[in-house]
Amino acid sequence: MNILLHDFGSYIQPDLINHLTKMGHHCKNLVYPRPNPVEDDYFEKYVTAHLKTGVYDCVISTNFHPLLARICCQCNIKYLAWSYDSPISKDHPEYFSHPTSYVFLFDSTEVQEFHDMGLHNVYHLPLAVDTKRLSAIPITDADRKRFSCEVSFVGRLYQSKLNNILSHQDDYTIGYINALTDAQFKLVGFPLLDDVIDDAILCRINNALNKQGIVYHSGEEKGINKAALSLCITNQITHNERIILLRLLNHFCDVHLYSDERSEQLLEVPFKGPVTYSVEMPKVFRLSKINLCPTARGIRSGIPLRMLDIIGAGGFLLSNAQPELGTYFRPDIDIVWYNSVEEAVEKARYYLSHEERRLQIQQNSYAIIKEKFSYPERIATMFQTAGL
Repeated sequence: MNILLHDFGSYIQPDLINHLTKMGHHCKNLVYPRPNPVEDDYFEKYVTAHLKTGVYDCVISTNFHPLLARICCQCNIKYLAWSYDSPISKDHPEYFSHPTSYVFLFDSTEVQEFHDMGLHNVYHLPLAVDTKRLSAIPITDADRKRFSCEVSFVGRLYQSKLNNILSHQDDYTIGYINALTDAQFKLVGFPLLDDVIDDAILCRINNALNKQGIVYHSGEEKGINKAALSLCITNQITHNERIILLRLLNHFCDVHLYSDERSEQLLEVPFKGPVTYSVEMPKVFRLSKINLCPTARGIRSGIPLRMLDIIGAGGFLLSNAQPELGTYFRPDIDIVWYNSVEEAVEKARYYLSHEERRLQIQQNSYAIIKEKFSYPERIATMFQTAGL
């Protein structure tokens, strides 16, 4: 097939194009960083001009772009969007209903949310990893000196807007939201925010902001809605969990923090700065005895890309308990997860001192990833679903 791809700088774009090409497809990659979600005249003309040539059988993007969905519908071209972010914006639900659109999400809980909205062209599709490419990355003596450590963490620290919002609220609202945050922090893998964030608390928060002349937008909607408040809370929980874990682990082992964000709460943790995604990050994963991966709490059940990156690079993963992990992996045999900060620390201590068992789990998880999370299999599933 002839395939037009939209590239906004996605991590998985090079691997996706590489495997599409190996499967015999002809790919044209349009590089256009993040167009306006629903209105971008230049982008619309640019894409439409390509599609009207009649050359292309479908359009593919990583992550869903509402404007691209509309353009494809107008040109009667099938549009396949494979998201590696979660949650994705639901600000424009009407754009998901185009008959030419097929949206693939790695989080099954999020897929069900779209189905509950009556949007049934959203499908569950786990992500993939190119183990062959990752295993071919050479490790030098300089790499071993630079990246070797007992525990590493690569990623964002997730600064949240929650504290800023609460600074304008009364004691009741602050207490209510803090109680929700504490409860969700302790309940790993059991999302409760959607059930307890109601219209009354949203009205209370927005009224307080309005009285102080503070304008807050949830996408194009004025005021804080349930999705925006939930994201603020989950980002705050993610931030808290990562800070606490890194501080506790740094008390008894050699921890490396790789991030483009620094925190005054982590001054004692060795800060190594950011690493490149395609070359340096896999080296970190392979040369760390344990790779810490507390999932962003906005991801309800799915297996995020970072977990696959770690295992696919030949690293040992220590992660929170994501519900979908159990579909593929046996706990403490194929993979190691935790249900609390305390358990994470306990398991880190154990596996640092039990190398043989750690290496065996590392091998088991790699074998599963190699067999069940390949790009050709995922691409074939997308094409079959879209009738291509």
